[in-house]
Amino acid sequence: MTSMRESPIKRRPPSRPSWLIPLLVVVALLVVVGVGYGAVTLLRGTSDDSGSEAAGPTPEACATATVTPAEVLPKPAKVRVNVYNATSTSGLASKTADQLEKRGFRIGKVANDPAGKPIPGVAELRYGPKGAEEAQLMLIYVPGATLVELDRKGQRVDLAMGDAFTGIAPEQQVNEALSVPSPVASGLGCPSITSPAAS
Repeated sequence: MTSMRESPIKRRPPSRPSWLIPLLVVVALLVVVGVGYGAVTLLRGTSDDSGSEAAGPTPEACATATVTPAEVLPKPAKVRVNVYNATSTSGLASKTADQLEKRGFRIGKVANDPAGKPIPGVAELRYGPKGAEEAQLMLIYVPGATLVELDRKGQRVDLAMGDAFTGIAPEQQVNEALSVPSPVASGLGCPSITSPAAS
């Protein structure tokens, strides 16, 4: 009797779809690219933050200090004044110029007002943009005068006396006005800077 041997049945492994391997490769590449991009972005953000902190301190907040006109306005010796008489009182310009010179001002022209018009008030203080502080100082010596800004060069100030002019303020009154403290705002956070001279 012949013994029949059974031959083992060979099973073929299940076949994988041909598109699976390329798909896995693409997914792996996308993951690597995404992780790399995230790491670069994170590092860049950190260096920007540290750079901005190292760039400089936080801007100063608005602060208020107290100053006096004497601290910010020029001294009389730095101010040149033309003295003009716009009244019918003879010799008023010469007399006033002498008083101002004794107080330390430099005197320019002394004459009748070249504008040739009456000034009903105390006086006009005429000045150009560069003479604004000089005019503010003169206003302390001639209270009640009107500031008149002109389109002119230089820092000289014209004092044109009007009908209500009674003389230069007494020295004690001037010293008191120059020593009155005023608040001045300073710093990048301030909306505007207030000058004690303007007030």
